[in-house]
Amino acid sequence: MKLISLKNRIVFTHQRKNFFLKKFYFLRNWSFLLVVIHSFWMLSGWVWAQSAGSPQHGGRLELIHADVSRGQEVNGQILRILQGHVHIRQDSLELFCQRAVYHEQSRQVVLTGDVQLIRGSDSLFARRVTYFEESRIAIAEEDVRVRRPHQQMDCQYLEYHYQNDQILARRHLLLRDLSNQVFISGEQGEYLPEKEFAYIHRHSHLWKVDSTGRDTLHIYARKLIYRFGEEKEALARDSVYIRQGELTATCDSAFYLVKEHRVKLLGNPHALYRNNEMFGKTMALVLDSLEVREVQIQGNALAVSVADSLRKKENRLSGKQLVMYIEQRQLREICAFTEARSQYYLEEEGEARGVNVATADTIRVYFTNQALDSIAVIGGAEGTYYPENYQGDIR
Repeated sequence: MKLISLKNRIVFTHQRKNFFLKKFYFLRNWSFLLVVIHSFWMLSGWVWAQSAGSPQHGGRLELIHADVSRGQEVNGQILRILQGHVHIRQDSLELFCQRAVYHEQSRQVVLTGDVQLIRGSDSLFARRVTYFEESRIAIAEEDVRVRRPHQQMDCQYLEYHYQNDQILARRHLLLRDLSNQVFISGEQGEYLPEKEFAYIHRHSHLWKVDSTGRDTLHIYARKLIYRFGEEKEALARDSVYIRQGELTATCDSAFYLVKEHRVKLLGNPHALYRNNEMFGKTMALVLDSLEVREVQIQGNALAVSVADSLRKKENRLSGKQLVMYIEQRQLREICAFTEARSQYYLEEEGEARGVNVATADTIRVYFTNQALDSIAVIGGAEGTYYPENYQGDIR
């Protein structure tokens, strides 16, 4: 009986031991599971999508996928590190990269490796992006690209304010309006995609290429505003320089009306086409397939060309309005309207034949092979011819 009793006691003791061991392992496993759950909760806390608030501006960052996720404490700051095919979302903004480091205190995430930020038809690419969760500002660096339908922007540094759809860019900025083959470069700029508006300053340069790639219009200025919308126009300000083919022009400010194929020059406009200089209060360049077809000058209009540089002889044509006509890249005619005056030195077979001075309502000067061919004086005409050997003043 004692042996049996002892045996029973031994068995009972082992049973109690097994019971407590199972309970210990059970509690230990649950404790481990709770630690895992707690760690996962802490790791996922920063990507919790709030159910309350506006669906467009109330949500927090939400982790969609990452191959590896871990937490780390550095200098008292808690960092959440995601690696491998990282996909994060905040409302309608999708963030993709190969590595993301989230700073809990400042609520910002640093994205590196094939970084893409996509919202609707708008895409941002860069080597490195720092995204601020609360302000919804993305700071992109190195090989930055923004892509929208028919619009592109490249630079080396960019700040994208997603709340008001504003972009501030600098360093080697290049904007492209692909629908109109218009390109703009500069050192700094502001781009409002939703408003289809861009402001470029510091070494601003706009150029438009025609469909054949044969002709290009260049506009340089310190400041430049471009509208992508239906208006399709550019405003260049401060030290404006324009070049198209053999025509160059300068002014204080210029409007380029893309759809109307016109460039309006304001503020001390001055143009040079081969041997002809033009001045006036305002000036307009009329384009056809980006070739200059007309130069229209209003107010104190004046055209000057050198007849003999050694003898300082100048041909002059003035009026309230002047129009220069160019065909097939050749000067064909210059017309002066209202209070027209002309002074042209005549040549025949390479020999000087004196100078002709005239006033009229309208004066038309015709050219052949860039040389003076004939002059038509129309309406209230008065003229004086001075022979080559004339020694007096020419009035």
